[in-house]
Amino acid sequence: MKATLLVAAAAFAAALPLSAFAEKESPVRVATWKGAAKGAISLYYDDGTGSSFKNALPELVRRGLPGTFYICGGWFGSENDPNLVRWGAAAKEHPDIVFLGDHTWAHGGVSNALQFAEEISRNGALLRRLAGLPEDEPLSFALPGAVRWDVTREEQAKVLADHHEVLRHPFEPNIAGPKDGNNPTFSMRTAADAAKAFDRAERNGGWESLIFHGIGGDWIAFDLAEHGAMLDDLEARVKAGRLWCGSAIDVHRYAAARDAIRFTDAEVSEQGLDFRVEGDAGQQLGVTAPRPTLVCAVPADWTRARVRSELFTFGCKELADRARKGFEVPVSAGRIVFDLPLGWVGVSVRKAE
Repeated sequence: MKATLLVAAAAFAAALPLSAFAEKESPVRVATWKGAAKGAISLYYDDGTGSSFKNALPELVRRGLPGTFYICGGWFGSENDPNLVRWGAAAKEHPDIVFLGDHTWAHGGVSNALQFAEEISRNGALLRRLAGLPEDEPLSFALPGAVRWDVTREEQAKVLADHHEVLRHPFEPNIAGPKDGNNPTFSMRTAADAAKAFDRAERNGGWESLIFHGIGGDWIAFDLAEHGAMLDDLEARVKAGRLWCGSAIDVHRYAAARDAIRFTDAEVSEQGLDFRVEGDAGQQLGVTAPRPTLVCAVPADWTRARVRSELFTFGCKELADRARKGFEVPVSAGRIVFDLPLGWVGVSVRKAE
């Protein structure tokens, strides 16, 4: 397939006198991160602290930055406890900002896989009910710290898969770091410390995460003013397109979709580019899964391109008409960037008139 796309890229370059051909290997690829950002960042707020609800959540909403709040249902008096119910209300009101994550029911550790399954089954069901999510909607799972965890990696992976949950960055637990950084729970004290993770993500093209507990209060508290400064920095990088801030589950789902998609039958001509999409998991990754971002090479003298589809998997007339009509995107440095619509199997890129 790669050879086919390389031939297609060469043919495109030969057919059209491109002075700037942004994508050297292939005329189409999936961006490593949403929006073709350089790196990804996730914000984790553990233990469902009152200060994270009072102080962190409103600031995330104000900036449009998502956070994953890891809740232990057993820490509340009942399912109707106001301090628990408010988390569900926030998730429903701000579904793109407030994500509830599973932190086990009791945060007391487990001695075997069966106990682990009971802990996340009970807690996961509660969180989905609170947030109004389907029973099989994927959730992010965070290992509780400072407790015994007598479950093997293999047992853990099976239990999580059986309950539609995904382990967040594997801190092993609370000792080793994620793929591109270190667990900053206890070493991160300032916005400048957080900026080091942002810089790493931009530099390495990886996925970094920051873990918080209390924000201006409660335990393992992070200074409120420093938290605000950290969010200001992150917001600026996101708006500049340098970083994508995604919830734990959305970054996982984006990466899964990105790694599964393949492109075949790429054809380039004087008119533009056509290709087929294979392996798009779509809603199998959850009803709110982010769509993959595609990057396509186009002639350098184009200013806008129209992207459309005559080949799709849905039968709805409205969606079919929308796919045939397509949409316009701006051209920058000989390439276009857009999110692949759900159900599109064939894609055509033409110069916008």
